[in-house]
Amino acid sequence: MPRATESAAMPWLRRLGVETPELIVVTDEQLLASGEPSFGPPWVVKPDIAGSGKGLAGLVHICRSRDELSTAVAATLRSGAPAVVEEYVEGEECYLSIALDETTRGAVVRANATGGVGFDAHQAAAATVSLTEGIEDHVVAALLDEAAVHDLRLRSAIAGALKVLWTAFCDAEAVLIEVNPFRWDGERLVAVGVAVEFDPHGHPAAQALRPTPLVDPDAVLDRAPTPRELAVREADAAEPNRAGIKFFELDGDVACMITGGGAGLLGLDYLTDLGIRPACYLDASPGAGSEKLQTLFSSALSVPGLRGVLFGGAVLSLADAHDIALEFIAAAARAGFDSTHVPTVVRLAGPHEAEAHAILRKRLPGALVLDRAASLEDACDLLLSAMERSPHAPEGLAR
Repeated sequence: MPRATESAAMPWLRRLGVETPELIVVTDEQLLASGEPSFGPPWVVKPDIAGSGKGLAGLVHICRSRDELSTAVAATLRSGAPAVVEEYVEGEECYLSIALDETTRGAVVRANATGGVGFDAHQAAAATVSLTEGIEDHVVAALLDEAAVHDLRLRSAIAGALKVLWTAFCDAEAVLIEVNPFRWDGERLVAVGVAVEFDPHGHPAAQALRPTPLVDPDAVLDRAPTPRELAVREADAAEPNRAGIKFFELDGDVACMITGGGAGLLGLDYLTDLGIRPACYLDASPGAGSEKLQTLFSSALSVPGLRGVLFGGAVLSLADAHDIALEFIAAAARAGFDSTHVPTVVRLAGPHEAEAHAILRKRLPGALVLDRAASLEDACDLLLSAMERSPHAPEGLAR
């Protein structure tokens, strides 16, 4: 699905009537020397990608000095994406989203009195709304009651924002508008994390109402796509009615194959903190299907010069862990990947995870398969230890 980067989505929402922070986009560390930004401190720094709170877990920096700002911007640019520098907004966090329900051809509206980095949308109160009938005041009131939003001023602010988002959702033929989080300081309701996706086959009149530019992977990467990136894009485009996949190569030698948006970004952060250079970032939405997943996983396992693999997903994943394990095993065979030669750590949870762990241990000899008691940080630590013990470890890896 076409997705808007945050730097495109924020001004779009502001034009529609939703309050958003001031922001600038930095593509080169030297641009900060000109005196920008004109707002702050403090500042928020995050990559200019298509994602909101959960999708940015681990890569959001709060900076209270120019030195902290420069460090955060440099770290973000090294990840391969431009850096968004935003005005920091104080306040309590809450959540609001509208997503297309392809089963009923209606929309699921979700709200919650809390939100932010790591928040799972499935914890929010939800209501299904007909696209033809629109959202009624009594539906909004019931939704906010269920979401435990009791403050009258906050209820009024959220109700107003929801009506703006609903109009934008319908007019621009969106499939998702998610604000995670909104910040509420008692006076202002400010959207500080935004994710927006659109129907790729929408009417030209609706497309004209969308933010521009949408995400252009080549522009984000500032280089020609690799053969593996192209293969993933082609597989994604070949099945437009299935959930999407994405894949970006980085300049490291450890495949970070953690799906779940925020979990994957957090994995990149943990690996980098350990001195490990990630070789890729990927993600797959539930329902992507076998061909997409195998192409995604085999592309990651085919990156030249891999010295380690971290595979798995968020513990709260709704995807069937056994199915994911089978796709990973098939992708490893497709890529000619040898888990006895390359240290591999798997942290996979979800439905049927016991069966998943059993088949992974049987079919991937040498791989370390962890259960949900192990944190993602634990998995990264164990991968580093395995790489240090490996006879194929590069010089200077050991701490």
